[in-house]
Amino acid sequence: MLPPHAESVHSARSFATGTLTGWKLDELSDNMELVVSELATNAFRHGLRLAESRAREPIRLSLIRRNGLVACTLNDPGAGFPALRDPAPLDIGGLGLHIVESLSLRWGWAPLAPYGKIVWAVLRPDLPEE
Repeated sequence: MLPPHAESVHSARSFATGTLTGWKLDELSDNMELVVSELATNAFRHGLRLAESRAREPIRLSLIRRNGLVACTLNDPGAGFPALRDPAPLDIGGLGLHIVESLSLRWGWAPLAPYGKIVWAVLRPDLPEE
């Protein structure tokens, strides 16, 4: 669980890299760190802001390893949904989900009952070249 504080994004990255190290999947660390950072930042920036009455609720981060794939999931209390957008050249921000999309096999989101959503991304370690 990540409390609603600015330093929680750093904690999320540390959790992800530490978990991958424990799983001996260090080669995924750089990409996962970026993906987790973008998803956690979005959860804090948008998910908590859009759920003002529940803004004190923690965001939940999970890493799941299965069949050579690693998924990261973040739950937040916000009702808004993530969407790729095309920012103007001088816009600050707006490329986070493009980064997630480029580094993951796939990503998506789903609403949660009674409120909130889960946003996820699946990554795969590089396969050895033959």
